[in-house]
Amino acid sequence: MKRLLYMLGLLLSCPAYSYYSHPYVAEDVHEYACGGLKVNVVYEPGKAHVVINHYSYILTLARSASGSYYHGDILSFWDRGKTALLVYSADRKLDCQRQESLTPS
Repeated sequence: MKRLLYMLGLLLSCPAYSYYSHPYVAEDVHEYACGGLKVNVVYEPGKAHVVINHYSYILTLARSASGSYYHGDILSFWDRGKTALLVYSADRKLDCQRQESLTPS
């Protein structure tokens, strides 16, 4: 019984996400100004980690005619290079401008 509880404790203590991909420790963080909001984005293959007001969202890459379109349950992010579009609540849109890089490339 003790061994089972010990193993369960070990499993629960391990984080469920990859440490290297978390926005706060990633090497390449992109900052956008979206209608007065500061939005940080970290890209990895097939995903974008979007942080708005200390809330983190993981969006999935979807097919797009131009730019890179990432979508999630409650928001979407359409990256077009130096500009982007943040869509939340399915109908509210904010135009975004990429700011200077936070980390060296």
